[in-house]
Amino acid sequence: MLIRRGYPSQLILAATLCMSGAVYGQDFFRELGTSRSSGGLGPVMPTEYDMHQGAPSGMRRVTPLTEGEEDSKYNVAIGPVRMSVAAGVGLEWNDNIFYSENHRESDFVLRPLLNLDVFWPFANTNALRLTVGASWAKYFDHDELDSGGVIFSPNSVLAFSFDVGNVKFTVRDRFSYQEDPYAIAPLSNVARYQRYENQAGIEMEWPINEKLTFTAGYDHYNLWSKDEIFSSEDHSIDTLFIRPSYQLTPAIKLGLFASDSIVKFDAGDRADSNVVMVGPFIDVQLTEVITLYLEVGYQGMNFDGESTFDHDFFVRANEDFFRNLSAEERTLFRDSDDSNGVYVKFELAHHPNDIFQHGISFTKTAEIGLGSNFYDLYHLEYGATYSGIRNTEITGILFYEFYDTSGDFSEEASRFGASVGIRHHLTDSIAIGLDYRFLLKDSNIEGADYYQNLVFLSLYYRF
Repeated sequence: MLIRRGYPSQLILAATLCMSGAVYGQDFFRELGTSRSSGGLGPVMPTEYDMHQGAPSGMRRVTPLTEGEEDSKYNVAIGPVRMSVAAGVGLEWNDNIFYSENHRESDFVLRPLLNLDVFWPFANTNALRLTVGASWAKYFDHDELDSGGVIFSPNSVLAFSFDVGNVKFTVRDRFSYQEDPYAIAPLSNVARYQRYENQAGIEMEWPINEKLTFTAGYDHYNLWSKDEIFSSEDHSIDTLFIRPSYQLTPAIKLGLFASDSIVKFDAGDRADSNVVMVGPFIDVQLTEVITLYLEVGYQGMNFDGESTFDHDFFVRANEDFFRNLSAEERTLFRDSDDSNGVYVKFELAHHPNDIFQHGISFTKTAEIGLGSNFYDLYHLEYGATYSGIRNTEITGILFYEFYDTSGDFSEEASRFGASVGIRHHLTDSIAIGLDYRFLLKDSNIEGADYYQNLVFLSLYYRF
């Protein structure tokens, strides 16, 4: 691990808590504008997701659900309303609950779960959908880390779709309450990052003719930190986007994505910004079993002044230390950098048969930072699912990512992750699971490295 020369070691250790990018909420609508980051490995939960239902990193579906597969999700019907209800409980063992290099502590965590998916089609093409994933965490030895409320998955959404002529509209609201900092790559030495996130919006899809489709919409995103120490990160994002596409051949779709986002922070010491993304994309069915998606474009992130990071968060983290900093040392925690560069989104999916499917993805983007204006993030991920054993699925994920934060006090770090999960269905309703996840971080900031092993045993009942 590299250590910055010329910086006081105490200063570096204090900053370790503060180097982060709080943009995970934007994964809700990654295709729509402000963020293309991947969260790495998803939460280890006793769900039934596989690559058909969305990669755990939050990437788009590598293989879309067919109509029959969509219908098979629902197991309860009340008139026209179809529902899928499932409950579970998991026991987790984590050998580094603080994501720490020097303060490694382990614990067992009990995690009950409830998943609800409601689909109500009416008036021919109109439909209402509600998806809720709720859980809670109880630590055996660290009661202070027990959930501060019901944890709502980032996949929780209420959406209403309706047609006006041949134009389809979707009004939606995605909401979540999260605590686990695993999805925010630059965070170290933090056991919980409690935050509420909500993203509401409307999307219009207009098939102009058999080949040309015009999609446009608006989204409003909010992040509210429950922890006062993170309160300077509270912000909103307003995004307008367009996505015209043209079906060049039955197997090739070409298009253009463009968006403009206004980012406003509640704290006066954080600079607001304007984020612009524009670039062409191609979606190709290479063969009957291989699909490719590639999008490359320009991303500009321009801030309206200088951000300072030596006030709320830093003072609360180590008040005595920061009170004694010299004026020169305090300038290390200011950032006036803008970002202007290329963003990339690439996905290749292969579904050779009914028992095996896999895919690889790569993204490069600039993300809004915590402790810096932004950071550049490179993320490479491979995932596979095998279901050739009777009543059993095995899923594996590997990822590597590298990021570099802006400002004079820049962090360069990489993370490697691997996970494997085994799900066995005892009956049509009961499934047991065993998951293992490994994370390794290497940073040039002293004290920001860590590694973590996590084992999760689960029992899941689908009504």
